[in-house]
Amino acid sequence: MLSAKCHLRTLALALLLCLALPAFAREWHIARFDAQIAVAQDGVTTVTERIDVDFRGTFHGIYRDIPIEYPGPHGSNYTLFLKVTGVTDGEGNKLKYESSTQNGSRHLKIYIPDAVNTTRTVEIHYTVTNAVRWFDDHDELYWNVTGNDWPVPIASASAVITFATNAAGELRAQAFTGVYGSAEQDAAVKVSGNTVTVQTNDPLSMREGLTADVYITKGVLAQPSKLTQAIWFLRSNIIVLLPLWAFIVMFFLWWTRGRDPKPDISVAPMYEPPKGMTPAEVGTLMNDVVHPRDITSTLVDLAVKGYLKIEEKEQKTLMFSHRDYLFHLLKPQSEWASLEAHERVMLNHMFAGGVTQVHLSDLKNQFYIAIPTMKGNILAELKGKGMYSVDPESAHAYVLAGVVFTAAPFVLAQVFGVVSLLDSPGLLIAAGLIAVLIIFLFARIMTAKSRKGVDTKVEILGFQEFVNRVDSDRLKRMPPDTFEKFLPFAMALGIENRWAKAFQGIVQNPPNWYVGPTPYMAFNPIFFAGSMHAMAADAHQAFVAAPRASSTGSGFSGGGFGGGGGGAF
Repeated sequence: MLSAKCHLRTLALALLLCLALPAFAREWHIARFDAQIAVAQDGVTTVTERIDVDFRGTFHGIYRDIPIEYPGPHGSNYTLFLKVTGVTDGEGNKLKYESSTQNGSRHLKIYIPDAVNTTRTVEIHYTVTNAVRWFDDHDELYWNVTGNDWPVPIASASAVITFATNAAGELRAQAFTGVYGSAEQDAAVKVSGNTVTVQTNDPLSMREGLTADVYITKGVLAQPSKLTQAIWFLRSNIIVLLPLWAFIVMFFLWWTRGRDPKPDISVAPMYEPPKGMTPAEVGTLMNDVVHPRDITSTLVDLAVKGYLKIEEKEQKTLMFSHRDYLFHLLKPQSEWASLEAHERVMLNHMFAGGVTQVHLSDLKNQFYIAIPTMKGNILAELKGKGMYSVDPESAHAYVLAGVVFTAAPFVLAQVFGVVSLLDSPGLLIAAGLIAVLIIFLFARIMTAKSRKGVDTKVEILGFQEFVNRVDSDRLKRMPPDTFEKFLPFAMALGIENRWAKAFQGIVQNPPNWYVGPTPYMAFNPIFFAGSMHAMAADAHQAFVAAPRASSTGSGFSGGGFGGGGGGAF
């Protein structure tokens, strides 16, 4: 008895499998693809695609991909401005669909109810603003009716293209069939008055399509204005707006954060640099960048303040002589507390290990590690003294924010398929380079001084004005140490020669913190300033010297629209 029951269950299961097998066998094809295309006087094109789909098995709908991104002239992009107005079945009932932009195409996912072992009709209605191409001697509608990406055959395809009545006698047409790029013309073409009809002669295999190419005499259609075409170009090549957007973003950041306030005082001759400022700080505040001469002027200023002595040495080897400098430390580290941080860093690295004297040549390949610290300290000191509302380091953050805000809309538009920037790489590169240049130029002026910083800069400019218009009678009444006291400031500002020339014949004795290779017969401020300039140049070369890193091992004019394809689901 049990055996009989098992036998009956086996038969029932086999019967169910046999009934279920046809449900899993799915195939489909397009029985007919007809397009009604109406071209208005202004070139706006209205398209209705009627697609008869034969389903064998269970389906839920089809996909239709209509390309909207095409190559334009000179490496640009040409975007079709396509608007889907509706999707219906053969009786005009609305069908549910989803529309998106994917890979340069308008992607439609169309739901078809009860698509089981039956033939269903889908009608897709859309308009295209710029389907017509405008040339100097003619206009053209080059339209891929079916697309070449259908994975199934198309038994029959046709298109009826209608123009305004004044197009009668002004049209020529041809049609192409086959795979993408094919020149095969296995289709019937008829021009009757203002209407062009194309019809395939034989079925189209998978990946084959029908293309209509209509030549229109110039003047039949109303060509859009240059402004309209320019707007179309910008919409198709949104990347060309990148430089303008970069300018807007950076200008906004500069206008709101990077502008210096107007000074409270005007430039007038100042007989000394701003009080409480070192030469390095004065030089840096002028252009918001630590210049090499700001570092080397610190060396001379420490000598002026009595922390070290500079002794110039001339060493002769055979027929050549070599200039070197010996620095003597005059004050111990316990007396450095009054110095600024960058000055202490310089002394610490010059007289490392407790030595009290060092040759400039000994600092090569060693002192370079102190330069970044000194630069950071100088900028931090200026910030601490309230000279900046946006200091150079903060300015870098604003520039980075500008880069992000400039690029973000275009990157997001590319990621979400709103635009296809990669279709025109030439424009992308050119626009990107211009945008980078704009950002770079704004980066140079993004640092903003505070009111105090601006007024201090005015005082520095006043000191420069004093040097440029110096009065010898005025200098004679100034303290005897004025020349050497302000010489480091003049060096930081790059005006030491003018400063020295002003004291020609006034200063008679050399500074006691400098020893030359030969005794002075008569002190000359100009020659002395030249010696300091030469020492600063040698010091810069030694300070930045670093050891080498170790090595380790076609139609009438070509180009048209339409195309794409689809699928089923």
